[in-house]
Amino acid sequence: MATWFAADKRSWLQKKFGQILKAGHMPKHIAIIMDGNRRYAKNKHMQKIEGHLSGFEKLTESLSWCFAFDITEVTVYAFSIENFKRSKEEVDGLFNLARLEFQILVNEM
Repeated sequence: MATWFAADKRSWLQKKFGQILKAGHMPKHIAIIMDGNRRYAKNKHMQKIEGHLSGFEKLTESLSWCFAFDITEVTVYAFSIENFKRSKEEVDGLFNLARLEFQILVNEM
């Protein structure tokens, strides 16, 4: 089963830097704008939906860092009204991907 919050995958060095960063002021809220997944897919010769899946994987990684740094609020901007101008196949794929991934997240909480 897929998981959002698997074991901490940070390297020893990343954990050390994290401890140093946590010694200073840390925000309690951050916002993430998901952008560039289609360009990423194109550059990697992947299907668009694979690029979007890669974006969700990076979001998962970012959320695990937020958890490690005690950032308690995260706003994710993942879909704009402009995205409805894309093909029906891509829009449906994005919504299905979001539904599946967020269901996994909800089940883990």
